[in-house]
Amino acid sequence: MNSPLFRQEVIESGRQRLTGNVVAAVPPSARIYTGLIVAVLFALGLLLTLGSYAKRAQVRGVVAYSQGVARITPPGEAKVDKVLVREGQRVAAGAPLLTVSLTQGRDAGGEGIASQLLQIDRQFEELRRQKDLSDMLGSTETSSLQNQQKSIAQSVESLVRQEKLMAEQIRLTEAQFQRSQRLVKQGAATKAELEERQAALLSRRLDRESLAERIISQREALTTIEAQMASRAIGADQSGSQIAERMAALAEQRARLLRQDRLTLTAPIAGSVGDLAVRPGQRVDSTTLIAAVVPSANTLEVQLYAPSSAAGFVRPGQKVRLMFDAFPYQKYGTGSGTVTWVSTVPTPPVGLGQSGTATEPMFRVRVAFDASEVSSRFRAGQLRDGMTLSANLILENRSLWEVFLEPVLKAMRS
Repeated sequence: MNSPLFRQEVIESGRQRLTGNVVAAVPPSARIYTGLIVAVLFALGLLLTLGSYAKRAQVRGVVAYSQGVARITPPGEAKVDKVLVREGQRVAAGAPLLTVSLTQGRDAGGEGIASQLLQIDRQFEELRRQKDLSDMLGSTETSSLQNQQKSIAQSVESLVRQEKLMAEQIRLTEAQFQRSQRLVKQGAATKAELEERQAALLSRRLDRESLAERIISQREALTTIEAQMASRAIGADQSGSQIAERMAALAEQRARLLRQDRLTLTAPIAGSVGDLAVRPGQRVDSTTLIAAVVPSANTLEVQLYAPSSAAGFVRPGQKVRLMFDAFPYQKYGTGSGTVTWVSTVPTPPVGLGQSGTATEPMFRVRVAFDASEVSSRFRAGQLRDGMTLSANLILENRSLWEVFLEPVLKAMRS
């Protein structure tokens, strides 16, 4: 049998084909897919574990002095008579700043009613002197009554101890009397000795009754002293109330006269005079800012006004991003600060104008500047009291896994 020189497979492979040679495709190893999936899952796990989501709120605020500014306004319509200080001048508390004349309350001579004010001041000082004298006398009387109370209490304690000793003496005397009775019956003692023992016993009992009467008397005296002390306290309160009422009436009368008299407006605190915006002869009213006094060693801070929906999440120590309206943050950057205090009661926004109008309660938040992070332009003294700004408050920091799993956690809690 003849066998072919070439195998049939070789002949078939040598023929021309339109599609070329057939090559079997080998897929990538399963380890590569597994590694990629594990890497992606690991990256997602790190992102969910280490990543965080910050809930923020933007609020409005104003630059202000940390110790505030004393703003002086007249009590009513008035004319400025004299300006006694200049802007930038340092003044002490109570120093006169300027004098004004009100449009009412003139006497026949055209002068103010300073004499009546002086008389009221004298009456007020007299009442204060009477009050001090009454307090001193009351303190002296109370101290005397307390000393008497202490002395009587000590006397009562001493008498009670004597009464105990007297009771012991009576017990011994009774024992001696009973022994004498037995001896008389036995003929070992005379009747005279028995009568002597009986007389001694009666004397002891009489002394005990006298001692008991003294104790009762001292206790009654102690009760009387306590009643006197209570009565003295009530009388002192009544006298103090009467004097306080008269002083209040004088203060009200003085305040009424002040509204009708020539006034000297003084600095309520020590500091530097600023915003002296009036001149002699100028007419002003109660809404006119005459002058302002900036306290010494005063520093600028930020006062933010957070709505009730955000105030509950603000805590001292939180960082705040500050964006000043006068310095666009796109050009000058932003400032930063730290929350130092959060109001516990709602406070109307001050110094924000129309932008401070709110439909819900606002809470004041005080923020101290972080000097190391405020730009050099701000450090150069460009910030001024009253400048408005916006601030970003971080209300809540949560992990990403808590955010993604929140529906599941809520369902589990419910």
